Amino acid sequence: MTIEEYPVDLSIIVVACNANALMNECLTAVQNSQDTLRKEVVYVDNGSTDGSVGMIREKFPETIIIESPTNLGFIRANNLAYPQTRGKYILMLNSDAFVGPNSFQICFDFIENNPTCGAMGCHLINREGSMQPSARRFPTPWNLFLTKMGWVNNHISWLKGVDDLERDHQQIFTCDWVPGCYLWTRKKITDPLFEESGFFLREDFFMYFDDSDLCLRIKRKGWKVYYHPTDVIHLGGANSAQLTEITEKGKLIEKYNLESEYIYFRKNYNIFYVLTNYFLTVLYAVLRATKNLLKRDFAMTKKMLHRIGTVTTILFKTRFGSRSIH
Repeated sequence: MTIEEYPVDLSIIVVACNANALMNECLTAVQNSQDTLRKEVVYVDNGSTDGSVGMIREKFPETIIIESPTNLGFIRANNLAYPQTRGKYILMLNSDAFVGPNSFQICFDFIENNPTCGAMGCHLINREGSMQPSARRFPTPWNLFLTKMGWVNNHISWLKGVDDLERDHQQIFTCDWVPGCYLWTRKKITDPLFEESGFFLREDFFMYFDDSDLCLRIKRKGWKVYYHPTDVIHLGGANSAQLTEITEKGKLIEKYNLESEYIYFRKNYNIFYVLTNYFLTVLYAVLRATKNLLKRDFAMTKKMLHRIGTVTTILFKTRFGSRSIH
């Protein structure tokens, strides 16, 4: 591709709501990056009332700002930003993810020199240096159930979970998908996906499963997804905690996650996956309820029984994963 076709090397999309301090730290890290890339930052503000937009205009005037009067959620906000991007590569960057001085250059050099790489992520760590899940397996009803039950054994094929944190993460390797808090992809891949569906990320999801879905669609086009051991600090959940409409009473996040599970399995596989996921989720709740009943923990027993009602209600509301309810 020529410079005329891609005016910049890297387009960075950041979405946030009421995350003034996080955005300040995130964009400062971007600004302090020691790279030679032509970059642009597209920020979508999801109805903030904490002065985030004013702060960004003052401290980071080169940032392209898109203001939404309401909280569109992570996925729809990314789709709002995507048509504004002009980069050869697209990076989804969470407001609670802070790049190192060489992160951009290392990732750019890698993807430039690996023509089969369609998407890539990196070594996600917290401030103390502990690793977060960074290179993941595609979710299935079974490995999600194993993970919830704590029955994962990555040395036995049929007991493998979504993550394998025992693997050597100081090496470069291919994987199924990488988290959307720091996810690179090629615009020449995402543009056709955008043209096919009208969206960069599927808007059936409000939040969750968008990154695994995107990587799955990219791999089905014949590209590879890579993990790279360069470090990026990710607070994990700090950005979501700012979304007050979502976290109120701590219940909506669970509902969004269940909704996205059903939609992910129906869109990418078939209704059998949806029903299997439903029955295993109910089985998990029954097993947990029984265990807590034996421990005379009646509050947790009631919570698990209530979960059965929730997963059933969402199953029918989504019409077995065929439609979004948000």
